[in-house]
Amino acid sequence: MTWDRRSVSYVGPDVPPHVGLPWDVAAVAQAALDVLRLTPEDADAARIETAAMDATELIDAELDYEVAPASIPGPVINAAVTLTVELYRRKDAPFGVTDAWSIDGASIHISADVMRGTRSMLSKYKSRRGVA
Repeated sequence: MTWDRRSVSYVGPDVPPHVGLPWDVAAVAQAALDVLRLTPEDADAARIETAAMDATELIDAELDYEVAPASIPGPVINAAVTLTVELYRRKDAPFGVTDAWSIDGASIHISADVMRGTRSMLSKYKSRRGVA
């Protein structure tokens, strides 16, 4: 008996793409500016606006909604602000090493997973829980 693997095919289930939340990116950016104690006239305000857009896209992908809810829960907005600040501050950690002080003098490394700090905040609000 012979088996020809070219005759075996797999067709996966039809999974609709995720739907984005109704974000107010400017409000997320302003909240991040407030956390960082910066003004909208600051030289880095545009960088924070870009980080807010990236953060909302990453959170949309993490939550993976099929149908967007009418409003965004407060903890999800807080996660977006936290992630925006994290994305902005990564510029201060070249090669993943922060310039933070520690009592033993060891360098502090940031996680390669940018969503690590916010994933637990979002787990309650995930829609689909499968593996892609």
